Amino acid sequence: PCASAAGAVRLIARPGLAPEGFCTPPDLPAEYLRQDEGQKGAEQAIAYRHGSERQMSLGADLAARPGMWRSLRGPVVSGVIAVASVAALLALWQGLAHWNEVPRWLVPRPSDFLHRLWSDLPQIAGHAWVTSLTIIQGFVMGVLVAVPLALVITRVGALRHGLFPLIIVLNIMPKSVIGPILIIWLGISPFVAALIVFLMCFFPILVDAMEGFGGIDRRMYHISRSMGAGRWQTFWKISLPAALPQILSGMRIGIVKAVEGVIIAEFIASNAGLGFMIMRASGFMDMSLMFAGIIAAAVVALLFGGAMALLERWLMPWAAAQR
Repeated sequence: PCASAAGAVRLIARPGLAPEGFCTPPDLPAEYLRQDEGQKGAEQAIAYRHGSERQMSLGADLAARPGMWRSLRGPVVSGVIAVASVAALLALWQGLAHWNEVPRWLVPRPSDFLHRLWSDLPQIAGHAWVTSLTIIQGFVMGVLVAVPLALVITRVGALRHGLFPLIIVLNIMPKSVIGPILIIWLGISPFVAALIVFLMCFFPILVDAMEGFGGIDRRMYHISRSMGAGRWQTFWKISLPAALPQILSGMRIGIVKAVEGVIIAEFIASNAGLGFMIMRASGFMDMSLMFAGIIAAAVVALLFGGAMALLERWLMPWAAAQR
């Protein structure tokens, strides 16, 4: 038996779904045909709208590509200029040393220490790994101590007037003087070098973190307290995000100080690392190994600087977008 008129219209609108035994009446009422045509028109309108949205999305992607290229063009051009400058400097160094016949034991050619960097790569990489671990240990200790201490000092006025001058005095003291004292107390080890790195990077992180926490509008604390937020919630949701730009600024300065201080620390308070390798090579007048160690230290510094830039981009993506 045939289905009803309404059922036939539904089956026409959805072809291939009619079970066996159903058929379409030859003469349908006009209102059902108009209903079927209206449903088809609605489906065509929806399909056209989706197609227009896909075209608009594709156009937006194509329009965004020049902006993406402009954002990448600056770092690419800067990198090319930096590489070309270093290559030109090394070529000039090689030419002048060869032309003036400078003794290799006094001033090595770039070809000498670059070859030494490649031939002694396992040894240099091992010392570079120790240096990197020392930087990480000292820098992490500096951040973990400086940021909470800055928060406490900004909250308690007595500590700001009593403790902060003592910290300034400790920062003024030369780290080369503190190093022998730490050696007498703790012996020669990479941990002592990490403590010296901690002292190098602690102060700039503390000062910038104090500036960040001290610049927060006090009304934000009143608002959070009136909404029932606890101390930890206020710290994670208000204090830390508001002070994060200044904290990261101090961390950028601190990582530079850490890379600068780790070599000095390894000169006097370590039995491994790039600083130790350079000092030992100087005792044997191995100039090519000394310069290879300096290049390795520069590479380590560039890696940590790039890591800090990625960390800042990850923690504050809005700041990178505004640039």
